Amino acid sequence: MKNKKIFFIIFTSLLFIILIFALASYSFGADQKLVNTMKKAFEQIQDWLIKLATPAAAVAVRCRGFYEEI
Repeated sequence: MKNKKIFFIIFTSLLFIILIFALASYSFGADQKLVNTMKKAFEQIQDWLIKLATPAAAVAVRCRGFYEEI
């Protein structure tokens, strides 16, 4: 009985330690070039979305004004 208890404690602790080391992700700063590329890409997407949304907003405002006159 005592051997099973000791085995269980050792097995559980070793498994816990292995999982901690296997699942731990260390990031000591990502590649700066990659970060800059991603940042620039998201800024371009944001610019495109603003360019697409501006005419749609103007049409919506114009249509609302038109319908209020009727």
